[in-house]
Amino acid sequence: MTSYPKIPNPYDVLAKHKLRAKKSLGQNFLTDGSMPYRIAAAGGANENSSIFEIGAGLGTLTHALAQRSKKVLAIEYDDELYPIAQDELKYASQVEIIKQDVRAVKWNEVEEQLGKDFLIYGNIPYYLSSFIILSLLNGIPHWKRACFLVQLEFAQRICAKPGEADCGILSAFTHLLTYPSLMFQVGAHCFTPPPKIESAVLVLERRDMPAFDVGQLSHFRTIVRTLFSQRRKMSRKVLQSLLPEAEELLVKSGLDPQKRGEKYSLEELARLSKNYGEYLALKNPSSQPSINQNEFTFSETEDIDP
Repeated sequence: MTSYPKIPNPYDVLAKHKLRAKKSLGQNFLTDGSMPYRIAAAGGANENSSIFEIGAGLGTLTHALAQRSKKVLAIEYDDELYPIAQDELKYASQVEIIKQDVRAVKWNEVEEQLGKDFLIYGNIPYYLSSFIILSLLNGIPHWKRACFLVQLEFAQRICAKPGEADCGILSAFTHLLTYPSLMFQVGAHCFTPPPKIESAVLVLERRDMPAFDVGQLSHFRTIVRTLFSQRRKMSRKVLQSLLPEAEELLVKSGLDPQKRGEKYSLEELARLSKNYGEYLALKNPSSQPSINQNEFTFSETEDIDP
């Protein structure tokens, strides 16, 4: 059996290199010695797993992933942390750490290196959380499961189902294409420096197919974004910006036109999306449906409220 070193305390690693966490990059380092192992287990990593880690940092989580996986490909954007992570993990031949911004990742190249059904891990800052999840939903074909340490409020909103008060646009997209789960909370005392908010481990299990038939995903995107842009208004009024026959479309979909869009379930939103696509096809018979049903056809730079 391979013998692995104990995960170094981030306090000691930072002190050794005379560094401090950078607020500008949202850096908070795990100091609870058991937490990296709990996070690795929450994402289901095992000896057959190939893993992509977003933000190696000081290598704290990377150590735990290396101990229970076949391959770890990790990225780190910070100029000072990148060589530290490399040095800390030099004992692990199955770990590769490269300097890269997650916003520049080419996911097809990640898949070429790791193969299908790779896992994704990361202790990700709030300002990148929506972007990263949106990237995973936006047509990346063969990831299996994502496990992220995020702000508690963000995790709660992502896990809120359509029809519930906390559900937002990104929540609806996420429930359509994944099984989201809030695994457990992580207190501020588990980090250095301690953040002002609580954190949580969020796991997204990728669905083989969307939860419901929505027709084209781009139509589902249009419907959800429109309804949630004015979530307190009656749906028939909000949808009139898309089509004059909004009330007729809602009735055909078996929905109450007086109801607010934020109150519809995922199944109801899917039904509305499919009927909207059929309406567009009747209005413009020459238009061709999207070939790739796994693409929302949106840009990751869009402002998405989770």
